[in-house]
Amino acid sequence: MTGKANKLSCLAALATLISPTILAPAQAQLTSNSTDPIDITGEQFEAFQEKDYAIWTGDVHVVQGTTILTAPKLTMYGVGEGGLREIHAEGGIRYTNGEEAISSQKAIYDADQETVLFTGNVVVVQGEQVLSGGRLIYHTQTGEIKFTAADGGRVRGIFINNNASPKS
Repeated sequence: MTGKANKLSCLAALATLISPTILAPAQAQLTSNSTDPIDITGEQFEAFQEKDYAIWTGDVHVVQGTTILTAPKLTMYGVGEGGLREIHAEGGIRYTNGEEAISSQKAIYDADQETVLFTGNVVVVQGEQVLSGGRLIYHTQTGEIKFTAADGGRVRGIFINNNASPKS
């Protein structure tokens, strides 16, 4: 991930959600511009070395500096191979970095595709601006996003123009 300022850079958070004990420190970041340690807490942690995955459950909180991700369950695949393949956060996730916030029912980071897929009641809030829909794909390397509607629905954006002068 580049250090470019991107208004939706918070979407890349799941792309790097892993503890420093599993990946090299340069890859172990919840936010792209922080050297703060990552603190992961939950009610339970299980590692399945033979099947190469690990699970955090029970009110999982991932904190790095001012960035916070919460989810009932976080599953990491490929943790023993020396490279993370996928991360699944599910059960109603919330992400905030102090400027933007994202909520959805599920988020999946795919290392091979370099994408984060948010599904189920996706809402992105940045200040007064709000986008909502059923599915959001974020390409972590390019910053490209694609928001699609839930079945039978529509993507909605609410944008406030603070630069517009009031009409008299």
